[in-house]
Amino acid sequence: MKKMNRVIGLVMLVGVLLTNTVPVKAQELLPSGVKNTEIGERIEAFAEAHKETTAGMSVSVFDEENTYYTGYFGYGDKENSIAMDEETVVEWGSATKLLVWVSVMQLWEQGKLDLVADVKEYLPEGYLDFLTYDTPITMLHLMNHNAGFQEVYADLFVKNPEDILPLEEALLAHVPAQIFEPGTVSAYSNWGCALAGLIVEKVSGMSFADYVHTHIFQPLDMEHSALKPDLGDNPWVQEKRKELQCYMPDGSLIPDCFYHITWYPAGMCTSTLEDFATFGQTLLKSDCPLFEKESTRKKMFTPTAYSGDSDIPSNYHGFWVLPYGVEVIGHGGNTAGCSSYLALHLESETGMVVMTNQAGEGVYNSEMLELIFGKYETEKWFPEGRKDWEGIFRSARTIRKGPLKLVSLTYMLGEPERETYWTTGNDGVEKVCYPYGDWVDVPAREFVLELGLVLLWGIAVVFSLLSLVVKIVVKLVKIIRKKKEPTPLSWWSSLAAVAQIVIIALILLAVSMISAYAIASSYLWIIYALAILMCVVLGLAVYGIFKAKKVSLSKARRFYNGVTVVMLLVTFVNMLYWNLFMWWYI
Repeated sequence: MKKMNRVIGLVMLVGVLLTNTVPVKAQELLPSGVKNTEIGERIEAFAEAHKETTAGMSVSVFDEENTYYTGYFGYGDKENSIAMDEETVVEWGSATKLLVWVSVMQLWEQGKLDLVADVKEYLPEGYLDFLTYDTPITMLHLMNHNAGFQEVYADLFVKNPEDILPLEEALLAHVPAQIFEPGTVSAYSNWGCALAGLIVEKVSGMSFADYVHTHIFQPLDMEHSALKPDLGDNPWVQEKRKELQCYMPDGSLIPDCFYHITWYPAGMCTSTLEDFATFGQTLLKSDCPLFEKESTRKKMFTPTAYSGDSDIPSNYHGFWVLPYGVEVIGHGGNTAGCSSYLALHLESETGMVVMTNQAGEGVYNSEMLELIFGKYETEKWFPEGRKDWEGIFRSARTIRKGPLKLVSLTYMLGEPERETYWTTGNDGVEKVCYPYGDWVDVPAREFVLELGLVLLWGIAVVFSLLSLVVKIVVKLVKIIRKKKEPTPLSWWSSLAAVAQIVIIALILLAVSMISAYAIASSYLWIIYALAILMCVVLGLAVYGIFKAKKVSLSKARRFYNGVTVVMLLVTFVNMLYWNLFMWWYI
């Protein structure tokens, strides 16, 4: 009997050991309640329902050990009928930022980087001498996107490889104004993330691309991933990317859609679906090979920012929180021609990766996530203490200093459309909190001032156009009638009209060039010209005021000249207010 007990005990011990070594059993139900065996059918039905606007899409659903579904839909190149498949490479866009934050946590684990230290400690002396506030910027501020930087558009995308600068120089070429005190407002910042990538370079002594290959790609056998602006760190990916065509959300072609991202840690990674899914699946593992200690992964997946003054997390060390049926963390991404999403549910250890060759795509990168994580509904995320607030709001991700300040002339009026927000004033800034960034309260007087200025400017432009047309007609009539007597101050008013029309034309030209991702040096002359024209407009206004007193004019002519002076001053004030002369903020 004792011998039998020993045998039974030995069998039980072996059973326990085997239980600890066999693969983890797959979750029968996904967080949405869908069986894992049915998710492929659901995704395929979803893709079929949206096939008319689908260019190419690939998706993978997994837990920490198992892949439940992998699918490829549509074309990497519709025109040449090249289907999406396991060798298709797609740009991650801003999901690349997760490589930065994982790198940061690796260096923190090694004691080489302090998340709450002033980042100036890791940068060359004077590198951040443009900051407005004395409050130090920490790595956590960069992770949470609340370092206070305004948006930067210039030279993020460049077409010519010769325009690619080393990361340190590329960041200095276009520094953003700091428009919020660190820690007060979440304003999504590519520049801030790229700065964190530079800090990884300075701390590790390696280029960011080399660091990621050594410490992330190679340990995970991600052999089909590239990161440098020209993708030259992986020739296979570089060649495969040439086969990919890109499309708009409606499926229409975007010609020649490949651009180099100069601040590449913020958005340049390009890979196959398998590599992207491998990265996501690895992050779910308790024995994650990217870290030496499990406690580091656990720390990375703890909240570092909250929605307003609530206890609802909004960010986990660079991973954004999305309120689907369950709390999802991850990151989406968009480039000039691709979109992607990596989403993780930590509790069930379930993840999903989506990749499309469509710019700004939202059907698969947003709506399809509900198949895995449940409906995007937020009532339960916001307790009764949430404030309902109507007002005037402006996205914190904007420009408030420099010649592109006109970008901030967009508002959200009334009550925010979706319930995914929390208002607060505890940190001195009234704001509405959304995933990926806040909207700040705009005082009514500022709203009225800005709209009033632009409205008056529009009147000034119309006045100038009509004035010029009338002058041309009058001039033609005089030529026909052979009248040569000059009208007092005629040249002055004509020049005033031309100057104002040229200003608007230059602004429109600059907008078109920036929208087409033109290199900043190609349109910087426009800002110089606007600065000169601003002085010309003021000079013409002053001349008109004093010269009109010295010449004999009819009442009608005096009234016309007076209106011309007012319109010149309106143009000058607008150019001053909207910073159209500040070429140093491009």
